[in-house]
Amino acid sequence: MTKVTHYISLVFLVFSSAMFAWSTVHCTTIQEGEGYVFSHDGVRLFYRVVGNGPDTLIVLHGGPGNTMESILPDLRPLEQNHTVIYYDQRGNGRSDLLFDDNDLAISHHIKDLEAIRLHFNLQQITLLGNSWGGLLASFYAVAHPDRVERMVLLSPASPSFELLEASTNHIHMRIPENSKEKFNMLTNPDKWLTSQNPRQICRMFYDILIPVYFTDTTKSKDMRGDTCAGPIDALKRQQIVNKQIWHSLGRWDIQRDLQNVNAPILIIHGRDDMISLESSLAWTKAYPDARLLIIENSGHMAHIEQPEIFFEAIDIFLKGNWPDRVLQPNEQIPR
Repeated sequence: MTKVTHYISLVFLVFSSAMFAWSTVHCTTIQEGEGYVFSHDGVRLFYRVVGNGPDTLIVLHGGPGNTMESILPDLRPLEQNHTVIYYDQRGNGRSDLLFDDNDLAISHHIKDLEAIRLHFNLQQITLLGNSWGGLLASFYAVAHPDRVERMVLLSPASPSFELLEASTNHIHMRIPENSKEKFNMLTNPDKWLTSQNPRQICRMFYDILIPVYFTDTTKSKDMRGDTCAGPIDALKRQQIVNKQIWHSLGRWDIQRDLQNVNAPILIIHGRDDMISLESSLAWTKAYPDARLLIIENSGHMAHIEQPEIFFEAIDIFLKGNWPDRVLQPNEQIPR
């Protein structure tokens, strides 16, 4: 594994918290509760429905390798006006664990989201993806542009391997110097697989990453999601699943493919995000109808560091309008 792939893995495992989807219409009433959806290849996907609003959001947690519990508590405001569907991605949480690398490829994740859409009888969906979820949302949009109503990308992983590679040095610098040796040890998947207490290892791992994701590290105490939740057997595989999925993408670049997605796209970027502003600008320029919103005093976790700004922008956009202070692709970026 290259150094770049190593840091890509660490960056998005913990706080690439979510991808949300909203449908203008669903034909049947979706009831609160939980259960399983079977994907195209028979893999069971565990889901939970909360809220009873008139429209529906599908939330894809981040990582890859986490569970819905990593983000559900921090997205409670969405339940006030929407029906919200969460599910554990394949290989994670209470969904089926998978041991063949091929079963974790991005093509299967796209088909999983399509299986969720069909199970709940949704027509078009609006996607909101955070970090890894933004990249996953975009892969889905490329595969099914006619099924996408609109999308929000919050601090998205880069649209190409090269753009994300450019952020790795900045990411590495944010890890405290006295924690780097310990962190490198904790990124070893065998450490998790063979541990008698993988949850303890998990918590040490994510504590080191707090300054990577938060501009104000004290705001990490406001995070309610648990990145170390889930069954022990799934938690033991969190690191290896993360690395397998990133490895499956190869040297990806989907920028040209985005030209076929005509839905309106809102990119939200925390001013101090560890992912470069150039990366979010690339997303903005690649989509035919996109705008960029820069949120000050926040990093990769704008929905936790600046929740009022974040949820207001989401509400405005989901109602069909652009939030204030959005920038078009060729506008000058305020410094």
